[in-house]
Amino acid sequence: MLWVDILAGAVFAGPFTGDVLGVDRSWSFDEPVGSVLPALDGGLVVVGQRHLHRVDPEGTVTGSIRILPDEMASRLNDAACDSVGRLLVGSLRQDGRVGQETLVSVDADAVVRPLVEGISVSNGIGFSPDGDRLYHVDSVPGQVRAFDYDVSSGTCEGPRVVWQGDGIPDGLTVDVEGNLWIAYFGEGQVRCLSPEGELLAVVEVPVPNVTCPAFVGTDRDRLLIGTARIKLSDEQLAVWPDSGEFFVADVGVAGLPATAWAGSTRTDP
Repeated sequence: MLWVDILAGAVFAGPFTGDVLGVDRSWSFDEPVGSVLPALDGGLVVVGQRHLHRVDPEGTVTGSIRILPDEMASRLNDAACDSVGRLLVGSLRQDGRVGQETLVSVDADAVVRPLVEGISVSNGIGFSPDGDRLYHVDSVPGQVRAFDYDVSSGTCEGPRVVWQGDGIPDGLTVDVEGNLWIAYFGEGQVRCLSPEGELLAVVEVPVPNVTCPAFVGTDRDRLLIGTARIKLSDEQLAVWPDSGEFFVADVGVAGLPATAWAGSTRTDP
């Protein structure tokens, strides 16, 4: 298992055994980290504030790939890889701007290409089981959108809105049946939606700020749910003291396997 503490700039790796998430190894960065993904060569790709940082299999940071310019009041956030190992990562605003963030792809040669423009707060990214549909969350308009995705070229067309309504959609994951499991920040819920946006199930979480679900375990059949303490007052934290912890739910379905980034973490391009 890999996970991050965004504001602490920390990355963790460890086993999920039973209901316990252990820590075998950790890394610290002097900046927020939006997410972490495995690389095909056994290393990691850490999503920093403006760069993707390469961490080789021995745990050494070997170089970085710039995504955002210094002058933007933005940071990188959620990331995922398509079925051939391209890394997709989006940015979110850190001021009042609307519609000025991007979703980009980074191929195995570390070439960065814009994929989707006009985003405000890029969050969850996922793919359908056959890889030809890209799902993406823009949290500020509160939309979950679907794009037709061409794996051969790494391009997409669309989008169409799968869901828009009450609540703030955040991270997402996709199960083997093609349904979406989406965290709703401030709602204390993970909702399962069909590819057409039909509400199929709701997992209630005993804290409000739910951030990201992921299928874990040997068979990827348990839903691990991340939460946050951010934006909660001391009085609210007294009511919800377990905010910031992980929770686990058995939801009767398995998740898709994660795809690793196809690039090398051993050398800086």
